[in-house]
Amino acid sequence: MPRGIFRTLCVLMLLLSSISSQAAETPDTSLAPLKFLVGEWKGTDAEGKAHKITYALSSGGTSLTETLTPPDSPPMTTMYYSDGDQLMLTHYCSLNNQPRMRAGGVKEGDKTVTFTFVDATNLKNPSDVHMHQLSIEVKDHDHYTQTWTLSKAGKDVPKVFTFERVK
Repeated sequence: MPRGIFRTLCVLMLLLSSISSQAAETPDTSLAPLKFLVGEWKGTDAEGKAHKITYALSSGGTSLTETLTPPDSPPMTTMYYSDGDQLMLTHYCSLNNQPRMRAGGVKEGDKTVTFTFVDATNLKNPSDVHMHQLSIEVKDHDHYTQTWTLSKAGKDVPKVFTFERVK
């Protein structure tokens, strides 16, 4: 291998190792309030229908993937991630739209995290049916409640789910 190429590869390797060590030194703490959710959960909606939900860290721990499996429709995915010091989510809904929501000023130990609507892809009109808010209320390490707020014809319709960790 010619010396010039070898030197270039060595410099690139040093730069890459420096970048990855810097990233490791500045951990992303904005997801900290939700990281306890990692794992499997079972729960019910307000009508008593069983739901399954799983959480997994992805992208090097910089995002949290939620997969909600209702009993009578396909699974839905919600991605939680940081935007500076605020939490964001994108909900990939079975309604064929993708609302984005933001929760600001959340700290580890907060019992409730509320995400509010920012915008949505694949939403033709703001009055079209879409998820408009999500509130996660932590009871303890093994129990929590999600309240999704559906916007339908300009009216808010809450959908409450209660979950318990699968052990």
